[in-house]
Amino acid sequence: MNVGSYVTVFSSIGNVGDQVTLLSPSETFIGSTLLTFLYHMMISDEDTTAALTVFTYSQLGVYEQRLLEIRGNHGASWQQAKVCLPEGDYQLAFVATHGLKFSSDIALDNIDLYFDRPCNGPRKGRYFSGLVM
Repeated sequence: MNVGSYVTVFSSIGNVGDQVTLLSPSETFIGSTLLTFLYHMMISDEDTTAALTVFTYSQLGVYEQRLLEIRGNHGASWQQAKVCLPEGDYQLAFVATHGLKFSSDIALDNIDLYFDRPCNGPRKGRYFSGLVM
């Protein structure tokens, strides 16, 4: 049996459009780096606001580049995301945007970086390059 922790943003706390951000430590990314994580988004079909977005976050405190945005209902099971990261000095910002109350919980688990791992596809994302619905 696996026992561990994960991060959840509950839609019952806060208002539509509120955002919760999880920041990684600063890192220097050189060469090919693969970000992987699990996410859970069981979102109401009527909810068009709830989103999970991953950005690069600069040393100046600015969201610089959107690497991935996930919206919509992704079912009752955990899904895996993989993103090829651009080179540079930055933090990763995982931003959960609240949707409708009681119908837009978002969770993250198993966030991993793989340095010198070949990334297939565009640098913005192995499987996702922009918006995922």
